[in-house]
Amino acid sequence: MKKNYGFKRFIAFSMILVLGITGTAGCGSKTEEVLEEVEMTDTIRWFNASYAILTETNNWDYNLFGGLANTEKNQKTVRKFLDERWGITDWDSADETLEWIKNKGHRADFARIVTTLERDGMSDIPEDEREAFLIERYDFGGDERAHLFAEWYKMYEEYGIDAITGWDCCRAMNLLGYYYIAGYYGKEEALDLSLEIAQKIQPLYDSWDDLMESYLRGYEYWSEESSSARRALYEKIKTRDDSPYKVDFHMELEKTW
Repeated sequence: MKKNYGFKRFIAFSMILVLGITGTAGCGSKTEEVLEEVEMTDTIRWFNASYAILTETNNWDYNLFGGLANTEKNQKTVRKFLDERWGITDWDSADETLEWIKNKGHRADFARIVTTLERDGMSDIPEDEREAFLIERYDFGGDERAHLFAEWYKMYEEYGIDAITGWDCCRAMNLLGYYYIAGYYGKEEALDLSLEIAQKIQPLYDSWDDLMESYLRGYEYWSEESSSARRALYEKIKTRDDSPYKVDFHMELEKTW
């Protein structure tokens, strides 16, 4: 199985944008038959809120489960995307990837890096000397990598070992929406698993802002880029009348399908 989520092993990830999937929200002609509809409830709107930033980035509809109408055309589009970006081609590879992100994800690699730095004495080095320490200690050969590792360690000091866990949590929720539209998971399976993950996410964070901050930190770690554009998009979505973030983060999540 092709995987684009392997350990960094001190090598930069290339940023992979999801803008390769094009089309307007709903993606498909007005006459195209919708194969199945998911009735929107507050629980499902909560699911959608967890990955609304990415849905909006794609110019899709965060008021549809998975972001798109469930049509044959959209099924093909999402299957192509999952194959190209995740190496997912069927139920087995979908299941394998979901298990990876639930049990390890990028947070495992982040934890490995920062605990290695801690073991090697990073906490004893003044902040303004850390990049020089990293260049000497790990032979990075340049300031850019040293700067990134110093920033990641600072993130760890401020937010702990779970600093980017929200990134993996939200992406797991997002994958389940993709799986449904792609036809790899049925409605019941995708929603049941979404509920299971959402109920585990909810106690970990105090609010949507708290969860999204962790998501955005993870985005910065994964992409090695600023999250300012996604952060601005999140703030914009929150102001809209149809914003999924109007759903109470602490609502009782229950099966409504």
